[in-house]
Amino acid sequence: MTYKFSVPMPYEKKFIDKLKEINNEVIKSKIDTLYFAMPYNCIDFTGFEISRYGYNNLTDFEFWKPLIAYTLEQGFDFIYLLNSPKIYLKDKNIEENLNKLDKLVNNLKSLGCNKIRVANSQLIEYLNRNYKDINIFISTSKEFQSIQQYSNLFLMFKNIKEFVPSYNLNKNFYFLKNIKKKFPNIEIEIMVNEGCISFCPMRNEHNNVNLEPVSKNIQSQIFNGEYFIKKCSQYFIDNIFEYLCKCNVIYPWELAEYKSIGINRFKLVGRNNYKFFNGEYFDYYKFYLQGVDDIQKIKNIPIRYLNHYMSSFENFNFFTVSDIQKYLPKINHFKKYGHLCNSKCEVQCRYCCECAEKIKKVFEKKQKELQKRTMPFCIMQR
Repeated sequence: MTYKFSVPMPYEKKFIDKLKEINNEVIKSKIDTLYFAMPYNCIDFTGFEISRYGYNNLTDFEFWKPLIAYTLEQGFDFIYLLNSPKIYLKDKNIEENLNKLDKLVNNLKSLGCNKIRVANSQLIEYLNRNYKDINIFISTSKEFQSIQQYSNLFLMFKNIKEFVPSYNLNKNFYFLKNIKKKFPNIEIEIMVNEGCISFCPMRNEHNNVNLEPVSKNIQSQIFNGEYFIKKCSQYFIDNIFEYLCKCNVIYPWELAEYKSIGINRFKLVGRNNYKFFNGEYFDYYKFYLQGVDDIQKIKNIPIRYLNHYMSSFENFNFFTVSDIQKYLPKINHFKKYGHLCNSKCEVQCRYCCECAEKIKKVFEKKQKELQKRTMPFCIMQR
């Protein structure tokens, strides 16, 4: 069974070609789906998308249409993201948003696209009433945490084809096995390289805030999307070893455990990284899929290439895959106890903390070795 991946749709045709090249270079995996949402500064941005990024130029749907068409021509499936958990601000005219939505849906249908990923239940209802030929896929931005929540959603909306579980559920194998058993006809796609803080206290809030140009007013910056990025970055810096062991990234060598319970669809993120624009980020996708084939192929790359959040920290190159892989928490631990992480962590279970301590010692050792190598010979002789 081939592992199937979705990735963000590139912004140039040559990078769509690069994805095809990656598919030709790997054996066990295939990128088969591209997903996309218009940037927040696009004229035809409907307001139902999460505004993850802005584009350098002012665009409209016609600007992006040839890329979507090329995606389909090259044999990729396509999903449009209307994945904002909220619908509209109180002082906005919802009719304007709905008119843009109607224009978007009809433009997508004219290209043969009928798959939309949604987070808001009201929007699901609206799409079901007005566009009965649209297939509904549920976004991870729904952020449900229990089998009961997802079960109730699936019973309310009978036409859901697929869902991406909350990032916090990535290693809750009890949940994944049971939801798969209860709803065998609904596909599960798991986000593997996100890298957000596990059980981040601000994730829902971040999903609900529009990313707009940062205000020069220091006080108003608190209420901008950049606030969450800065807050999480500081957490990462202050708790780097603990973060490495607690984040819910699923590494290439762990995918077999998901395959064993019938899950073979996975999602790679990255569209809000500046290297996505110039094409460098697609090498990270290649590294990940090469690692699925054989971990030896990626043993010397920095571990940060497999974690979207860490990939932005370009100075974090002191751990390669071979340096750290054996010290990271083992997936077998989560197969047994992953469903208890939200109730036992650091009180009745300190497994990840112990792994973090081991990695910290490896780091300190590497730092000492580096200091010796860079120390002048005359000083070493004293």
